[in-house]
Amino acid sequence: MGWLRLAFFMYVGLTVIYFVTGIYSRSVRREKLEKEWDTDPAREGLTEQERSAFIEAGMVHYDKGLKKRLLWLIYILPTIGFAVTIYFINWH
Repeated sequence: MGWLRLAFFMYVGLTVIYFVTGIYSRSVRREKLEKEWDTDPAREGLTEQERSAFIEAGMVHYDKGLKKRLLWLIYILPTIGFAVTIYFINWH
């Protein structure tokens, strides 16, 4: 029964890590898009609405991309490690 309690607290911790990492990753991507817009001289005369549309389009692309899906490894890798550890401790 102790391993169930450990698994529960592990997933609570992993959930916190997942959300914090997701928020950080999104903010880094948004900042990169903002800098890309600001450093491009071809976009100097464009409005703030066009800038917002560019950034939102980039964030939609990010949400569908590989980096967003790789965040699930935060759950997958520790789960595999936990299962392998329990297997080897109990049956070998």
